[in-house]
Amino acid sequence: MIRWLHVIGILSSLLLIIGCDSQSVPLRETQVIDGLAITLETLERPQMNTAVDFIVVLQDDQGNPVSDANVYLDLDMPAMPMGITRPVAVPEGSGRYWARTAYTMEGLWEITVVVEHAETTYRATFRRDVLK
Repeated sequence: MIRWLHVIGILSSLLLIIGCDSQSVPLRETQVIDGLAITLETLERPQMNTAVDFIVVLQDDQGNPVSDANVYLDLDMPAMPMGITRPVAVPEGSGRYWARTAYTMEGLWEITVVVEHAETTYRATFRRDVLK
């Protein structure tokens, strides 16, 4: 019985290691644009044609969450312009917004987080390298 528990423990550890590759690691980056901190959290190395979640966190210049903004993402591939993908982010509360889309080609992509708040539009651009 103890031997079976040992084998199950080893197999569980192997599955955990296999599941924790670099593609599943979120990358969190922040840019401050005119006093608004815009943080993007998404996969560091996303795969093509796979659903990808994007979390945007907004904070004012005093660190308070900004929860009353309109947020969307402009995803573009500069090396192969094919139109912009524009998912709208859904507010989750406490300055946190969520969107989901998929990259359609491998290569370098630009993700521009567009925030409309208090009659001002803020834009922060982040880059991701998408794998096949």
